[in-house]
Amino acid sequence: MINFDQFRYNKASLPKDAKEQQKFFDQLEQEFYEEIKNSETAKAYFANYMPGSIENFMKSYANNKVHLLQYYDYYSRIYHEKEISELYYQKKAEEMLQVILQKKLFDIQIRWRAGQLVIDEVDIAYDFNFWGKHIFACPFIPEIRIDELELMKEYLLRFDEDDEADDDYINWQDYDTITQKNEYGDLENLPEWYDFYDSRMGTRMNLLLPNLKGATEDFYLDFSRKSVEMATPVNNSPEPLPYLSGYGESIYDFSKHFEKDKYFKALFKYYNYHQRKENQRPNSEELNTTVEFLLNADRPIYLKSHLTWDKALMAAAKEYRNTKIVEALDFAYEEYLMMKELGLYKGKSLEEIKKEYNKDGIVQFYREKILEGRVQNGESKDFNY
Repeated sequence: MINFDQFRYNKASLPKDAKEQQKFFDQLEQEFYEEIKNSETAKAYFANYMPGSIENFMKSYANNKVHLLQYYDYYSRIYHEKEISELYYQKKAEEMLQVILQKKLFDIQIRWRAGQLVIDEVDIAYDFNFWGKHIFACPFIPEIRIDELELMKEYLLRFDEDDEADDDYINWQDYDTITQKNEYGDLENLPEWYDFYDSRMGTRMNLLLPNLKGATEDFYLDFSRKSVEMATPVNNSPEPLPYLSGYGESIYDFSKHFEKDKYFKALFKYYNYHQRKENQRPNSEELNTTVEFLLNADRPIYLKSHLTWDKALMAAAKEYRNTKIVEALDFAYEEYLMMKELGLYKGKSLEEIKKEYNKDGIVQFYREKILEGRVQNGESKDFNY
């Protein structure tokens, strides 16, 4: 296990003032970006990928690198520790509150798309994806009600041996994917929690509302795209290079070629382990890890007799885990209400989040292209559509 005491960016060596620390991280991110941009090693690596994807990848990698040095102790602990503490359940309880808020935000998105709502903080549909990443700080989501909290408890404690874990769901606000119907007309991508909530709260009819705003945006985006295609020379290259993604395995693969510092090499390894661990489905967990987990339980664990031994172990682990999360939910809810009443947010402040919105490349891309489409269609350069 690598010791980070001599790490150049050890927490003891970082600025103590919050503003100075943020300034330091911003400057460091730019330095990391410049380092990659001017690296011959990186240039050789990027030669195998689509040129248009390189810029965003370099920015994403630099951002990930700063994130790792900020939380190196967390990723080191996750990588090396197998036991689950009470803090884990408190964290998972907070995540379940976020899941409740994600559903409330998704219902707001559906109504906004249908033209039923006007929201000061929302100009375009992608804004919901942005606020989904800052769900606790989102200013226009109604407060979680006690009946919604109790519904989440019921959801966690129900037993369904074929159920997939919703906490692995990547994008709760991905409207197009969630509302996509299969050949039988079913919403097979609808998260289990959304379906459970709708069945209990009577909100299923929201899914029948028309996507008026989304269709209008698609028209403007298509209009803007076609004008660019007409002005762009045709590329006759028979074999286009692959796109270099700024997420997941692509980040780790590049780090193996680029990083020389032993601490960052270890951190990217830990980060990759963490990502793979987070993406695992419950039924793919190794049985020895499950047994070790159950051995540390603070109460007797009983197996369901109608299941095979391996599935019974998995089900028992999931039931115990969810029971512990339910027990932590009330405290997490009280903390949530207190923070909301005081106008405080976990992580960044609302002002910092709004600044981040203005710097978000995807948000600004959609805003720019939608406005371009409106202008090219002879309409005013605003979001009043």
